[in-house]
Amino acid sequence: SIGLYAEVESDITDQFMISAAGRFENYSDFGSTLNGKLAARFEIMPQFALRGAISTGFRAPSLHQVWFNNVSIQFVVDPNTGSLEPARVLSASNQDPVTKAFGVPDLKEETSTNFSFGFTARPMENFSLTADYYHITINDRIVLTSRFTNADPIVAQILEPFKKAGVNQAQFFANAVDTRTQGVDIVAAYNKKIGPGRLYTTLSANFTSTEVLRVNVPVRMAEIFAGGDIEAVKNTLFNREERNRLEDALPRQKGALTVRYAMGKISAMVRGNYYGKIYYKPTNPANDEVFGDKVLVDLDLSYQLNKFMRISVGANNLFNVFPDPHQKLGNYSNGRFVFSRRVTQYGMNGGFYYARLGLEL
Repeated sequence: SIGLYAEVESDITDQFMISAAGRFENYSDFGSTLNGKLAARFEIMPQFALRGAISTGFRAPSLHQVWFNNVSIQFVVDPNTGSLEPARVLSASNQDPVTKAFGVPDLKEETSTNFSFGFTARPMENFSLTADYYHITINDRIVLTSRFTNADPIVAQILEPFKKAGVNQAQFFANAVDTRTQGVDIVAAYNKKIGPGRLYTTLSANFTSTEVLRVNVPVRMAEIFAGGDIEAVKNTLFNREERNRLEDALPRQKGALTVRYAMGKISAMVRGNYYGKIYYKPTNPANDEVFGDKVLVDLDLSYQLNKFMRISVGANNLFNVFPDPHQKLGNYSNGRFVFSRRVTQYGMNGGFYYARLGLEL
């Protein structure tokens, strides 16, 4: 690739700053792209300023999205039992003849438009507050499609060469969806001298949501599977479970309160992490589940041994809090999966406890 980047910034007045940037890229794989950014900051008073930015962007397909190819065992819903059962699934590369037989074109770049607006405030010397709204749309987003099964005779014919290997389903990367993500970030920080040391407090919160705006069915795929009817293929290409990964698999609300007290060589930190509830929506709506919100506590105690070394003991998830387990038998798979593999708030490993010696040169 060949790239060219330029940026200019100017203080229009003592209170108003504006900047503009442009980027041109030429890729041998998919051609040229031109993107720009415009940002501004207006200081209403020394303690308060507004800021905003708008930009366009792109992301070229990664190597693994273009060339990844394997056969894996995945647990999928058995239409006869309604339970999760193992199946051999072909993940075909974008350049594989199998992928082309499904009517999937070559991957192209994702394009995005980003808008943000917010403020910074410092009403007191030892207190600051920032809040920002962001809005991001991504067109032609590259995602892993739903699984095409050999219950469809067309799929069975395409996968015939893999029949002896037990492969009966296939999926691949495609520019399958357009999405919109929007949210708010808030950070408040306060510090104060207390006794022989100083207390540092930070409160942060994030509220975010992602929505699939459109499913982009390739014309050739619609011709192969539905005589050109694009609507008839949308749920096959990107079903409700895959949509769930983008829209509901992560908490829409997260927050953290961190308190640290530093006194000479000694430092103590405690943090409370809040994770909002998440939703699991598999292919069968009868198996939908909600996993409740959780609070995790982290703790760290450290001592500066000398100029170069610091010793620490602590814990991440001090009270060993786990996510809610599955309640629906169709998701539980006869005891194979106690916790969801598809959606997660913070993992399922429980508490992590450590003693650490740090060296800084």
